[in-house]
Amino acid sequence: KIHGSKMDAITGRLTKDSLVTTISALGREREKGETFAIEPYKKPLINEVMNGRDLVIMGYSGSDDFDISPMLKELNTMKKIIWIEHDQKLSPGEEEIYKYGSVENLSELGSSELPKIDKLLVELASIKKIEVYKIKAKTIDFVRGQLAPIYNESFELLQKDTPEILSFGEYMQETHFNASNSSKYRLAHDLFYELGDIESAERTAKQGLNYSKEEGHEINNNYFTSALGLVNLSKGDYDIALEYFEKSFKLTENLNQTGEKIALLLNIGLLYQKKSDLKNAFKYSFEAAALLTENTSSVVKFSVLNNLGILYRDNGDIPNAIKNIESALEIVEKSGDLSRKSLCLNNLAGMKISQGFINPALTYASEALKIDEQLGDLNSMCNTLNTIGNIYRTAGHYSQALQYLERAYQTTIKIQKFNAKGLVANAIGVIYFQTGKLDLAFEKYNEALKISKDIGDLSMQATGLNNIGMFYRAKRDFNTAFELFNQSIVLSEKIGEKPNLGVRYGNRASIYEVRGEFEKALEDYKKALSIEQSLGNLEGIASQLTNIGGVSGDLGRYEETIKNYTQVLSIMENLSNQPGIARALNNLGIIYYKYKKETQKSLEFLQRALEIYKELNIPQMITTTQNSIDTIKKQVNLR
Repeated sequence: KIHGSKMDAITGRLTKDSLVTTISALGREREKGETFAIEPYKKPLINEVMNGRDLVIMGYSGSDDFDISPMLKELNTMKKIIWIEHDQKLSPGEEEIYKYGSVENLSELGSSELPKIDKLLVELASIKKIEVYKIKAKTIDFVRGQLAPIYNESFELLQKDTPEILSFGEYMQETHFNASNSSKYRLAHDLFYELGDIESAERTAKQGLNYSKEEGHEINNNYFTSALGLVNLSKGDYDIALEYFEKSFKLTENLNQTGEKIALLLNIGLLYQKKSDLKNAFKYSFEAAALLTENTSSVVKFSVLNNLGILYRDNGDIPNAIKNIESALEIVEKSGDLSRKSLCLNNLAGMKISQGFINPALTYASEALKIDEQLGDLNSMCNTLNTIGNIYRTAGHYSQALQYLERAYQTTIKIQKFNAKGLVANAIGVIYFQTGKLDLAFEKYNEALKISKDIGDLSMQATGLNNIGMFYRAKRDFNTAFELFNQSIVLSEKIGEKPNLGVRYGNRASIYEVRGEFEKALEDYKKALSIEQSLGNLEGIASQLTNIGGVSGDLGRYEETIKNYTQVLSIMENLSNQPGIARALNNLGIIYYKYKKETQKSLEFLQRALEIYKELNIPQMITTTQNSIDTIKKQVNLR
């Protein structure tokens, strides 16, 4: 028994104690990274039970293959698969039998017009090298007419035909077309909103609101009022969204709808978060949390914990962010909610990146992507691809990073998700910048800045100004760079955004440094270090220690410089951050020769850095490091 029912409909036998997995159980209480696998303790038993046996599958539509498809692909010992496909129109004696052959190139299946179930059966016939059949029949007649005689069973429970299931059209006629106009528009709005068609979602919500007022339908009136708040939130019209949310809040209190009240408080908190007003975002989220009780649904509890986790992240409190997201993950692992599990995993991956922990971040994000692909959730997939791209970028694997980010970028275009498109454009720009393709980086940075202004995203605007400032700094237009860094800092402080503020102070300090204003540079770098330390961001701490070490050297404080660079190397080695290790080695190599004249030690550091840069295939740094080695050797030989 490998699917949902707790009773064998053929014999009447209860099966709740037998081996059962369902779509909800599939994602429930699995080991990390094993969302779609058979649990390890079940696998030996299942393989033993299936050894040399024929597996007959019936009563399964094949429309959602999340549970059965991965399981069938893991079974290695069975002899034959027979899939019974129900066809209500087929009479006894009209059954159709198909045998599946194997194909050499399975990648061609993805573009074929075969139905989903046929693709699965061809794949099983190809990778398992077993006999695979499909029988199309009216299932009840097949069981009574074909199977019953074989097993000498009467199957008394099946003597009467089960009622025929209504077609979708008949179902809609019975349950929808006779509903009120506001209820009809409620369904239409739900569909358009879920599909991301915001224009149609807004149109149907407005029409539904008018009908609900005419009908005196208070619940639908409140529903559409709140829905128009969400529509305007998606459009970036925050003031209009807030008006609708506040109207809905009053209606919710009049109707005494506690669940809806919690959702509204979270939505208002989300609105303030998007406006980067974290103080008010926390206020409304805490109010929502205060309404939770033991009887509150797990979905609502999840939403509160997840929202708080994101707010703590944006406020730079990564430990509390992780604590809340892990609590949310526990809820969805118990309930088997795969979509929300993917969201939690992706959020945890992002938090691990911010702490500089590459491998845990990649583990979380890879599992999230696997879920997104199985569910066909393009919206979530876009976010996860972006996360994986940034993980590979942080690790210095730029070609892999670009592959994932380009997939994310194309997905944002497909689903018209402009905020995500801006984030991905910025991320692609960073890779171009880090690999020396400055003009391409400038193009992407400007694209992201334009998007951020169009949708009113102040956080993304601050990022765009900072990134374009870095472009001008690289072009040695220091005055323009300084002005852009200043604008980015002012905007970041205005919206209370802490996570990127340290980087921006560090960038402004770099302009002071190049101007020779070392004390001002040191002041900004120390301010940046203090911010990173308060966030517990190891990578950020390492970056600012490097900067302070550089200025200390300019001021003649060489031992302090070496101390800082050595500390940075230790941090990067603990984080397994290869680009960071190479930079620290390179800096130590330069400093040991420049200030201590220890040639051998200097060359050892530089040679280790060069080997890493070659492994990472970063041409610009390979050339720079090799030039440093050659220069030192030449000067020593000259002496």
